[in-house]
Amino acid sequence: MAIGGVSIASVGAVAAYTMEKKKPTVKSVLRDFIIGTILVLMLLQLLPDSAQTLVDTVRSIPSLAPSFMSGGGGVGGVGEMDIQVGIPKF
Repeated sequence: MAIGGVSIASVGAVAAYTMEKKKPTVKSVLRDFIIGTILVLMLLQLLPDSAQTLVDTVRSIPSLAPSFMSGGGGVGGVGEMDIQVGIPKF
């Protein structure tokens, strides 16, 4: 979330500097930061659950690495099934 805020604020600050040739104000940078953070939060709401699960899995890879390296096995069993109820998503 902060990444979106920082990126939008930096783009806004660069645009203000190149157009007006003066330093951007703190008020405009904070406004752009809040807009960027809200935009990222809104985009995260649009991600499907599978994409969110993918993001969580990628974030957990560093903590799983020692168990794979030591031969401790993986996460989840071979015979484990995931039952989903509702409208099928093709």
